[in-house]
Amino acid sequence: MNRSIALATILFLIMSNAFAQTVRELPPKAYELYPTLQDMYGYAVGKQGDYLLIFGGSIRSDVPQQYSQDFPNLDILMIDFKRKRAAAYTSGNLNGLLREQMSATGMAYYQEGSTLYLLGGYGFSETNGQFITFPYLTAIDLEATVTALLEGKNPVANFYQLCDERMAIFDATMDYNGEEFFLINGKSAYKLDPFSDTPVYVEQPFAGQARTFRIKGKKEGLEIAQFQTWYDLEGFRDHYGALLPEAIERELQLLQEEQVE
Repeated sequence: MNRSIALATILFLIMSNAFAQTVRELPPKAYELYPTLQDMYGYAVGKQGDYLLIFGGSIRSDVPQQYSQDFPNLDILMIDFKRKRAAAYTSGNLNGLLREQMSATGMAYYQEGSTLYLLGGYGFSETNGQFITFPYLTAIDLEATVTALLEGKNPVANFYQLCDERMAIFDATMDYNGEEFFLINGKSAYKLDPFSDTPVYVEQPFAGQARTFRIKGKKEGLEIAQFQTWYDLEGFRDHYGALLPEAIERELQLLQEEQVE
């Protein structure tokens, strides 16, 4: 019986690794082809064949003293490693709420096959007239998006956005074990009257918290199921054991080291 469980766990982990296509760090060549990336942070990355697509993030200003002084990335960046070139496509062609999230900083992201999932992010919402943490999960068909951009077409038909207040988080780490999605750490924030002399910034940290959920359906049928927030990380770790994905396990280790210090 124990052997069967062990074999099942090993098989599960092997299957999980098959999904591990998420780009966590850009290759050096990307910075050569698009030097502005050296001044950018908080962006999400998707890989499709020889192409990298970069969404959102911020560009550091010349005097980066405050987070709000940096500039949002308003373009979808596409890096073509085969032809050794890069291009920027405005995200302004996307619909209002979708456009706003695609310019956000700190979106959590994970790539499964040719689908890139983007979650949350912080940035200015023209719809709300203030900076917010976006309550959206967006699934992007990368293959179709690359094709559309290369053909000079609007890629909006390949983006599927779901509104859910539980997705309002940024600067969190996201990973997947082949069955469930995981989020750890992060925060939520908003800024009222951002362009006045007395803006009000409110932040709620989620350090030391984990979230798990499943994504069901595709395209317009996208939905979030079995969502759970974990405040007891020891119990969280005991519950999942070897089924915790690598990025989440790494964050747990860092949290543990911080407590020791």
